[in-house]
Amino acid sequence: MGQEKTGRMHPEVIKAMGAFGGGMARSGRVCGILTGALAMVASLYGTADSLECEDPKLRPLGSKLVHRFEEMTAPYGGVECVRIVEFDLNDQEKLRWFRTAPDSTRRRCEHLICDMAVYLEELLEENRPWPAG
Repeated sequence: MGQEKTGRMHPEVIKAMGAFGGGMARSGRVCGILTGALAMVASLYGTADSLECEDPKLRPLGSKLVHRFEEMTAPYGGVECVRIVEFDLNDQEKLRWFRTAPDSTRRRCEHLICDMAVYLEELLEENRPWPAG
């Protein structure tokens, strides 16, 4: 969503983010939805040059994303993937259930992805770092 919206397509970034699923390499830690949203914001407002200052919007926007995701995930007990899905993602049997069962906690993830994408789009529109068009 973010790359298409900004017109900055970098398949290698999408590839690099692959290990963040399941709360960072299926460790159950911080949800990849949040880390992905933060990575998108950092790609727009951060810098790769140690001598260059990052855009002053980076930290406040990142804080807004974290705060909003904490609100979204409060019903599940927090931003950790394992709390949201309620099982160890290394348990292959439960992982199959998660991926295939219509009543699995995967629906939570789908809703969180959509809700965070909408919020991220709103933030980016309000703080447009790229040319309109």
